[in-house]
Amino acid sequence: MRNEITGTSERPFFCACCLLLAACLVAASCGYRMTGSRLLPFNSVTIKPVINKTYEPGLEDSLHNALSAEFINEGIEVRASGGDVELEATVTSFLLGAVGSVDGIVKEQELIMTVDVKLTDNGRVAEFRAMQSPIKITFQSAGTVSESAAHKKTATDKAGREIAREIVSRVIMRYAE
Repeated sequence: MRNEITGTSERPFFCACCLLLAACLVAASCGYRMTGSRLLPFNSVTIKPVINKTYEPGLEDSLHNALSAEFINEGIEVRASGGDVELEATVTSFLLGAVGSVDGIVKEQELIMTVDVKLTDNGRVAEFRAMQSPIKITFQSAGTVSESAAHKKTATDKAGREIAREIVSRVIMRYAE
């Protein structure tokens, strides 16, 4: 079939739509389903101040901001108090490890941050222990001290965002079951 106005064939578009529909049907028959904040039994969350049990300063602010942003991205309101559910997070460890070195000088480091989470919903408590970023977070430690510190801060913020995504995903999946 040719479109008389544009002179193009409608067959590729039709085939693409059929393939997309078939893929959705196959995915649905395998038990996959779309999960989002609309299916959740709550609309708001209170994030208590993050506890930092490490000697690394600023982790609590970075993680709290990342959690707030991630819940908002999922369409869940973040309240200072009185939310439908309450989330408590504790940074339990912050480790730096050498990934690469040249002539005994560390050039790249890996950052590992571990967080425990407690979610309270109408008296029910769910705990997620030893959560870490699902991806490896590294940063360049070569150059001046201030450049290395800036790279470390950027990596720390990225680790906080990745852990926040993981936490919010687990919260959503907990209610999707």
